[in-house]
Amino acid sequence: MKKENWTDYLQIGLELSVSVLAFLAAGYFLDFKLGTKPFLTLGGAFLGISSVFYLLWKRFLRGGKP
Repeated sequence: MKKENWTDYLQIGLELSVSVLAFLAAGYFLDFKLGTKPFLTLGGAFLGISSVFYLLWKRFLRGGKP
C-alpha cells in the first residue's frame, strides 16, 4: 500500500469525524446556554451528518481524488 493512499483515506476519516463532532458540540453548547435541550443538539447532529454527505459528494462524485 502506497503512503499516499492511506494518508488520503486518513484525511477523509478525520474530516468526516471532525465535522460531525463540531456541529454536535456546537448544538450541545447552545442547548446548555439557551436551555432548549435536546433540540439544538439534534439540529447540530443533523447538520453534521449533512456535512458528511456533502463532503463525500464533493470528494467522490465530482471527481476529486480520494
